[in-house]
Amino acid sequence: MSASDPASAHHRPGSALSGALPVIMIAVAAALALWVGFGRGVAGLLGSLTPVYAAAIGLPILLLHVIAAALFRRDALSYPSHAMSRRGMLTAVASWAITLCFGFFLPDSTAHGMQSLFTHAVGAEYVELSYGFVNIFGVLSVALAVALVLLALTDLRVTARRLRGEPLTEDERLDRLEAHPRGLDAASDADADA
Repeated sequence: MSASDPASAHHRPGSALSGALPVIMIAVAAALALWVGFGRGVAGLLGSLTPVYAAAIGLPILLLHVIAAALFRRDALSYPSHAMSRRGMLTAVASWAITLCFGFFLPDSTAHGMQSLFTHAVGAEYVELSYGFVNIFGVLSVALAVALVLLALTDLRVTARRLRGEPLTEDERLDRLEAHPRGLDAASDADADA
């Protein structure tokens, strides 16, 4: 690439992990879908709601994460480092942690009543607490999975604009000013160094 090529002017710092994360996201998405659908089986708590959880919650979470991973990978290939954006990586890890918590608190209808891994660990009398946490973590799990897709689309759009050599939007200029208090010149220098 020549120095006048727009692609050579825009770099994204990255490591082997940030380059491999879109592929890792697919494996983690499959594990999370299994965790949400069948994770209670670790303690022998699979019940009548297991197929419902696997189909109605596990599959959509898997699908959203796989779509996000594909979009992030497509975006990352536009950079010499093949790296995902830091905000994408952090959002993915946060989504994984929240979805793990969701699976931990998700109760199933067993022969002994509604039970989750949480109630198995602390006692069946805390099932209402499990309901409260599962509602919070469930909403956050889906919201973060959707946010991953939207973030990947945004990264892809911004990268495409950069490759076409279009100027920064007002929002992008403000974001750079916040990230680099010394101003846009420092942000441009940081981009050039990366």
